[in-house]
Amino acid sequence: MTAALITANTGYLLLAVLPPIFWLLFYLHEDRHPEPKRLLLVAFLGGMAAAGLAVLIEVLILGQNGGLSLETSTVGDALVAFFIIAFIEEYVKYLPVKFLIEKRRDFNEPVDAMIYMITAGLGFAALENALFLLPVLHQNVSLGFDIATNRFLGANLLHALSSGIVGFFLARAWFHPHRKHFVALGIIIASLLHALFNTLILMREDITQGTWYVVLLLGIMAMMVFIDFQRLKGKTKTTA
Repeated sequence: MTAALITANTGYLLLAVLPPIFWLLFYLHEDRHPEPKRLLLVAFLGGMAAAGLAVLIEVLILGQNGGLSLETSTVGDALVAFFIIAFIEEYVKYLPVKFLIEKRRDFNEPVDAMIYMITAGLGFAALENALFLLPVLHQNVSLGFDIATNRFLGANLLHALSSGIVGFFLARAWFHPHRKHFVALGIIIASLLHALFNTLILMREDITQGTWYVVLLLGIMAMMVFIDFQRLKGKTKTTA
């Protein structure tokens, strides 16, 4: 009984953690100068802690249902509530990098800002996966796998991309001190895109080709992050 329970819980943990790690390895492949593994782990665990903080703040501000009623909510209501949620999540994902990474001597290239922000974002996604999956998997393993797959292609990728966008603006702010307001701008832009994603997910059944709008949005964000990576590669502190 104990062995079976441990095996099952290990499987649930892997379903929650492996998808974000896959995306993390994908983005790390873009880094010409790999970051210290210990700092990547710090950023990832910091992102997981940020997810717990985000849940607490969201419940305190919006309540258990995030301020939405599926029966009475309009698109406008969803956008406002989702922007608040997205802003909270994008901001708290930035905190591990701000307090645990920025002052380290290994944070020495503009592209590092994107790498560490994406790492923190995927740590956030890992804990969020667990919060979504654990209540479901004990009741319906097949549904749990479906949720894990959908989150891998949706929410996990969203967190990586939105954090990557914040990371680009962080790079511009950190390596050009007179651009400190860029971090706030990056968080706002990422929050708007994040809120739009959540709204499209909620309303996709009521919008013609709704799923394709979600795919298009993620594609645009992926292109933004790819271009940002290319812009920062090879840049130094003085040329960022």
